[in-house]
Amino acid sequence: MFPARRVFGLVAAASVVTTLMLAPPLRAPAAAAAVPQVAAPATLATAETVARLSNGCSVSSRGIPSCGAYAGGAYNSNTDPGSWESWLSKQIGVRRTYFGPTGIDKAVATAKGDIANHRVPWVSFKAPYSWADMANGRGDAWAREIARKLATVDGPVWVAVHHEPENDGGDITRWTAMQARLGPILRSGGDNVAFTIILMGWHQFYGADKFRLENMWPRNTKVDIAGFDIYDEYGMTKNGSTVTKHKDFRGRYFEPLKAWSARTGVPWGLAETGFGEASVRDDPAIMTKTYKALVDNGGIAFSYFNTNLNSKLDWRLNSSLRQKAFRDLHRLSVTRSAGPPMCEGEEMVGVDASLSPELLCRLLGSTREVRSPVAAWVP
Repeated sequence: MFPARRVFGLVAAASVVTTLMLAPPLRAPAAAAAVPQVAAPATLATAETVARLSNGCSVSSRGIPSCGAYAGGAYNSNTDPGSWESWLSKQIGVRRTYFGPTGIDKAVATAKGDIANHRVPWVSFKAPYSWADMANGRGDAWAREIARKLATVDGPVWVAVHHEPENDGGDITRWTAMQARLGPILRSGGDNVAFTIILMGWHQFYGADKFRLENMWPRNTKVDIAGFDIYDEYGMTKNGSTVTKHKDFRGRYFEPLKAWSARTGVPWGLAETGFGEASVRDDPAIMTKTYKALVDNGGIAFSYFNTNLNSKLDWRLNSSLRQKAFRDLHRLSVTRSAGPPMCEGEEMVGVDASLSPELLCRLLGSTREVRSPVAAWVP
């Protein structure tokens, strides 16, 4: 039997006895017939329990925020992001890592380190067998080992198996069948593990029919989070020409994803994204604009690909221009770190507006002056 899980992200505030109700998220209306319904995270709280997220919002045991979005990403080759965080005002909120089928123990150890540093681990595994073999149960024992070991992590872990399958060839229906089989196994270890599916984004809205969400989505399987890998290709050379137009994240991706999420109840986020030097030189605020557009449309994660591995363009945050651009958006983001939200400090987007700033500051013992309902404390 796997260990029981406790609910993460809640702290005591015994000095107040009134009961509060957090506003429910706007991402879980009735499900479409073709896609399984996924319940939105619970958002009830009492005066004895207030959300631990740095924007005052509640968070589920699987790490899904009721409002706001984490910002972080992949760093070099699964490198510890401490040196990245050294020029930020706080830890990154989400960390992407990648492992082969034999990397389970390393993945678990890495996830435990992330939780200790207030990051939500978002882990990708490669499957040990073919999609067809996995769908037929050959990888069940492997998946059960992942579930059992991730259940020992003292915090939420997001897990995916074989992300970005669109360009890998083979029968994509076998990939879907694999996801349908693996989801229940990976979620069975404990209520801290979120089963995620990560796709490329463009194919789902503008590619072949077989890659559309309604055709790729596993039936009768609860998927906690849908991730998408969408980059701004401005400055990239494609087919002999330089791309001179920025990606329309809001209109072509985020708004359609918001509508899809509203139909299905499945939260979504950027599992990978990146901006080249030319992109940020042309628009220094483009990262902040993209993050705000993501939050406006219900996205819960902004995961930056801060590495040059397997890349057609150098996405690394290795210049003062791009470091400032990421630092500016990161200041607005949500983290799992404790602290009095909505008190004197930095601006933040995605704040739970149903709780007064005075009450939130009082719950967490802050005596600082409250500025406004859109201000939030940043560690």
